[in-house]
Amino acid sequence: MDIFTRLDPTKTYTAPQLQLILGAWVLSGFVEPGTKVSTTNGHVAEDDYTKQSIYSLLYSLYRSVGIVEGDTGESYEFTFNTWGYAWPEAWGKCPILASDPQRFGRIAYTGLYQFNEIQEYVKARNGRVHVIEMGCGTGAGAHHVCHNVLPDCTYEAVDMQNAAIETCRRRFVPGLRGRLVATHSDATKLSIPDGSADFVAVNETHVTEMVGIVTPEDERFFRTAYRLLKPGGFLTWGNAIPDVTWQPCFDFLKSIGMKQVEVRDVTKEAVLARDLDAGRADAYVRHVLDMFPAFRVPVVGPKKRLEAKLAMENFYRNPGTNLYQNMVDRTDTYKVVLFQKPAAS
Repeated sequence: MDIFTRLDPTKTYTAPQLQLILGAWVLSGFVEPGTKVSTTNGHVAEDDYTKQSIYSLLYSLYRSVGIVEGDTGESYEFTFNTWGYAWPEAWGKCPILASDPQRFGRIAYTGLYQFNEIQEYVKARNGRVHVIEMGCGTGAGAHHVCHNVLPDCTYEAVDMQNAAIETCRRRFVPGLRGRLVATHSDATKLSIPDGSADFVAVNETHVTEMVGIVTPEDERFFRTAYRLLKPGGFLTWGNAIPDVTWQPCFDFLKSIGMKQVEVRDVTKEAVLARDLDAGRADAYVRHVLDMFPAFRVPVVGPKKRLEAKLAMENFYRNPGTNLYQNMVDRTDTYKVVLFQKPAAS
């Protein structure tokens, strides 16, 4: 069983199914001694995994794990699958409680709307704006925005992972009285009408990751964002990606008619967030791995546990991992950017 490539994004795997899946992966170590995971820093090569399989596993795990205790002492369900960043001092007082175990994810979503141009746009419409998020995960960020950032908005949260959308419909949609809609779909194949959104939000979505190039998938993604926006609407986008990939993305967005408004570099704050969040992430990984007896199988169990531990920690950009070091040396940079679709003439 190859958990890195074989899982189905249309499925939500139950706890018993996860036991079988990870059990089979562990036992495969008897016949497939090699590993896709670096046992030094958790790196997994791009060609050795698919995002569909990895996210299918992670979102099913999060749902099965349920409520845990964070390093701040507060209990939480892992719903912000977001690295995030510490609140930049230049932005003034941080609106997120320091005791919130998922505070950096909330900060990342809040930061999408910190631009003066967005705040003026919202004020001019008395707060009644419509957001479409491409790659929403569990919808935790959508819920946060609807409650705390744009309390009069409506919001459509879109993700290709059914397990994530099911969590959104279970945890977040019911309390917002119709203001939040969760849609299971490939974000580039949406049937949403043109010009529907005041804002298209993209927060750490798994695109634009190839070094120095904009792929055909990335182009479809950006063209969809352009199509969804109303004239005068904004694409607000935050992510950590290869530093040399930002400019090709900006160039492509400009080539399809988008106007670059502002770019904010929060890489330093992203590294700080990973340092401050390491204890919580480590504890969560241990909690997940302890749920699976297969990791106690002699010989292969400890080896596969180490691989799983390092792969998860690398995915979270924990200190000591490959993706963390990429931010430290700025191979990857975390930026929050704003582009605008020109108003109709």
